[in-house]
This record gives sequence, structure tokens and C-alpha cells, in this order.
Amino acid sequence: MNSTESIPLLVGEIFVDFTMTGPGKENKLRLGGIAHAARGFWALDAPFSAAVILPSYLEDIARKYLRAIGCTDFYVLGHVRGAPNVTVIHDPTEVADQEYDTLLREEKVVELSGIDLSTKAYKDILIFPGSYDLTKVCETLPVTALLHLDVAYDLDDPGILATLPQEVRTILISTSSPLFRSIAEGSLQGLTKAFEACARATLILRENRGGARMVVDANSGTETLPAQLGSTVNSVGVGDVFAAAYVANSKHGCVEAGWRATYAAAAYSQTTYPDLFKTYVQRDMRLTVADMQQLGGVFLPWEKRRQYPLYLAAPDFSYADRQAIDRAIASLTYHNFIVRRPVVENGELPPGSNQAALQGIYQADYDLLRQCALVFAVPTGRDPGTLVEVGIAIEARIPVVVYDPVRENTNTMVMAGAQHYSADLDSCLNAVFRILSGAEPQ
Repeated sequence: MNSTESIPLLVGEIFVDFTMTGPGKENKLRLGGIAHAARGFWALDAPFSAAVILPSYLEDIARKYLRAIGCTDFYVLGHVRGAPNVTVIHDPTEVADQEYDTLLREEKVVELSGIDLSTKAYKDILIFPGSYDLTKVCETLPVTALLHLDVAYDLDDPGILATLPQEVRTILISTSSPLFRSIAEGSLQGLTKAFEACARATLILRENRGGARMVVDANSGTETLPAQLGSTVNSVGVGDVFAAAYVANSKHGCVEAGWRATYAAAAYSQTTYPDLFKTYVQRDMRLTVADMQQLGGVFLPWEKRRQYPLYLAAPDFSYADRQAIDRAIASLTYHNFIVRRPVVENGELPPGSNQAALQGIYQADYDLLRQCALVFAVPTGRDPGTLVEVGIAIEARIPVVVYDPVRENTNTMVMAGAQHYSADLDSCLNAVFRILSGAEPQ
């Protein structure tokens, strides 16, 4: 057996990730792109090879780095010209859109080197499409290899996959992906239909904090993979690590590979320190799949979230300080929840309104609150109306999550009465998923 046959080949671009943090915190700079997946293989003690596309100034750095974390062979498939391949990331925790911004992306050109890897004996190849011609790159790879493609970004047409010379064994995509949002009609069924030309491939939809679903083939059932939620330090590259862990464990079958990938991805989200990440992964490797399944997790599919309307209890007025309120709305809608905004839906009364008008709005807001599955409160400025709504929800046994960004409402009744209270939006978002994961739809 050729020595490369049991070693996966990792294919894609290498970037520099520049994560902008808040005031007083150090900005984070690290190798990104397929370097995230490489860290996943390393944490699992799984050797790999890499075929990369990158700017020439990164070549020596990337070669040394990847070799240090287990890369056995390093090939340069091409170079990036006209741009530094630097991605600026504004929201590393992905409570909402991460706002990736790749510098000089309009000037970027990829020149393939012409290297031919078709005689190599790689059995499994993990590919991350990028600003390069996917078909041309696959023509340089062994035709007998099995392709595992993470198509979350930089793939516009799903039909291209059916034209590749190799068999497509796995397709991975995320609900954060522009491709998912453009082709999937908001559901796993729509996604399956979009990739029907590759119906024999295992299709995995990563659903962020709501877990993942895996369709082994178009005629089989769906395997659910609950999320393991913790404090999110940096979500950049989490999907890449999922893909690497899945491929590294695929020899054990799809189900075990999926569960172990979920745990590895969760570990990557909880630290940016590689050694600590590896410690987490090695700890989790001691669990059997049965252990993982018994431990469970959070599972809330993308389309099901629409069945849980969230009542926004907040001073959602045109004249209010809206920074925290708008951030909460953006976060919840990004994750496909329906946010019911009583001030917007029922009206904003002018000062001095008569009793009849006040009573009408009160009743409309009250009725709307009672129709919702959860109250998400942002009581900025110690808004009395918001706190009354929190009290009504507690009395009605409707779950309450309180996002109090400057801790203005550290009152016993608020903090103890709510299911969750925090100044951290990431923590509040996780609480929404945990609470609704076990709830019945409205």
C-alpha cells in the first residue's frame, strides 16, 4: 500500500485572519483558510498532506507551520496575486453576521502552478473551494480519490460538483453560507434537492448553535447531531475543524464521524490557543459514541426556529438608545428566529396619549406576548415597561432571557425570575437555543 493512501489530502487557500476585538483587548492574528482544518487534524493526531493556494509571502511561513502540526507533504497548487489574502473579521463569536472583509478582493487573481498530483495514492481529499477554478484543480488530483467538499463559501453552482472527475463522497455546508440561503429554500429538503445530482454523497448541514443534520443518502433517514454549546471565544474556522474531524474519523462510519466532528468543532469555538484546543479534543476522544449520544446536546433545526416566535421586551422606540436593542434583533434574526416587536407591530404612542389609547396598546402588547414562545428582554435604561413585560412572562410561565449589557437591572426578581440573565449576548443566544431545543412549537 502506498504510504499516502491512508493520509487525507487537504486542498484550498491559506489566508491571514485578522480578528478585530473590542477596546482594551488584543486583536487576534493567525493563519486561516485551510489552516483551521489542519489544526483539526493535528488535534486528533491525524497526519495529513496539504495542497495550497496562497500569496508567495506566506509560502515559507505556511510550509513550516503545517509541517510542525503534522503535514507530511506540502504542495503549492497556485499563488494569489494582487491581494494579500488577509480577511478582517468583525464578530468572532458569530452572534450575528461575522462581517468578513477580504482586503483587495476585487484585485485578487489566482495563478495555478500546474503541479500534477494525479499519480498520488490519496484516498480521501478534503477540499475547500475558493477563488480558484475548482474543476481545473480536481483535474490535477487522483481520479480514484473520494472528495469531501466544504461548500459553505466560494461555490455558486451546486451542479459543478457532479461534473468533477472524482466521486463526491461528502458535501458539507452551513446555514451561515450564502449558498445555503440562496438555494435551499430555507430547509434541509430544499438543500437535498439542490444537490440531487450528487445524491449518493453524504450531505451534512451544520446549523450553527442548533446542531447539525446528516443525510447519508437521498433515500435514508436523517442523523441528528446536537450542538455542544459553551462560551464562544472565536467561531472562525469551527466549520473547517468539523470537516477535518469528520474526514479523519470517516473510517469509523458516518455516524461516529459526525458525532466526533461535532465535539471537535465545539472545542475549537472555545479557545484560540492550539494546545488547549488539542487538550479538549483528546479528552473528548475518550468518549464512546454511545457516551456522546447519551450526553445529548442542543438540537434546533433551522426551519423549526420559525415556529418559536420571540417577544422583544425592550424600549424599542425611535428615540431610544438602540445599540444593544439592534444588536439583539440582528442576532436573533440572523439565526432564523421570528422576532415580534410590539412597538413596531402595535404602534408607538406619542406622549400625552389618552387612557383609551394606552389601554388599547397595552392589550395588544399583552396578547402578543402571550402568543410567543419566549420573551427576550433588553431592559436598557431600566425601562419600566420592559420590566413589567418580564414580570407578566414570569407569571405566565413563559421563558424569559434577559440581556442586560451594562448590568443596570441586577435585581433579585429579574435575575432569579428569568431562565437566563447575562450581560453577554453570546450567553443569552445560547440560552435561547437551550430553552427552545426542548420546547414544543407554538
